[in-house]
Order: sequence, then structure tokens, then C-alpha cells
Amino acid sequence: MAAPAFAPILDRAPSTIQKPKPLAVGTYTTLVQGLPRYDKSSKKQTDFVEFTHKFLSAGDEVDEEALTEALTAPDGNVRSLQDVTMPNTYYLTENAAWRLIDFLRHCGFDVDNDEQTPREMIEHTPGCTVGVVVHHEAAQDGQTFFARIGKTFAIEQ
Repeated sequence: MAAPAFAPILDRAPSTIQKPKPLAVGTYTTLVQGLPRYDKSSKKQTDFVEFTHKFLSAGDEVDEEALTEALTAPDGNVRSLQDVTMPNTYYLTENAAWRLIDFLRHCGFDVDNDEQTPREMIEHTPGCTVGVVVHHEAAQDGQTFFARIGKTFAIEQ
């Protein structure tokens, strides 16, 4: 039986494996990459749809030093912001559906016109340019922070 694809990670020196730094807080221009993933949450089994955002550029207020630090690997190599992706999840409940509709509006869809359902709009999100606001959120352990998309906004074309 062949070893899993992640096996090379297990053969590295432990000192070369470090926790990634969270992306700097602020606004970014992103591209919706590929079709979203539909699934259920592990705890409450709530249906959700999850989009992948590919980062294109940072807003003027993003701290350049913090951004460079987040993009710098332990070996000193700096990856491009365009190599960064981040998930954006929308729960499919009555109380949360408005967030998905706002996101679709920010992607450029006419959500005030009932010609398309949200499901139909979702199928056309790949390639949409949308702004995101990244913030830092504490992990459940209360010790670690990670970057998360807090909200989206329309990019003026």
C-alpha cells in the first residue's frame, strides 16, 4: 500500500514546521475561486455553502509590515499574496440566509430581481471579484489567533 501524499511532511525535522502567521487585518480584493463546497457542520449538522477566495490585492490600510510577516515562511521565502486563499462559509438557515444574499449582491448579482434563485447565482460565482474584510479571531483554545473573512463588500468596477 502506498504512503499517503502528506508523508514527506512527517519526514522533516520538527524545527522546520511552524504555525503559520495569520494574514494581516484589513480589506482585500479577492476572486471567488471554483465552485463552492456544500456540506454540514460537524457539531450541529447545519447545512452550509463554503466559497474559496483567492487574494488579489491588499487595501491601503493593511499594515505592509504585518502582511509581509504573514507571507514570510520560516525559511525566509516570501510567498505572493496571490498564493493565499481563504474559505468563506455561509450557513443555510432562515436566520443566516441574509448573509449569503449580501455576499451574492457583493458579487454583482441582482438579488432584488427574483429571476434567479440563490442556488442559480451561486453556480455563477466562480471568477467574481469581491472585497473582503479580514479580522483576527481567537481559536477555541484562547491562545491562538487566526485570520478569517468577517464580511464582504462590492468592488467598484
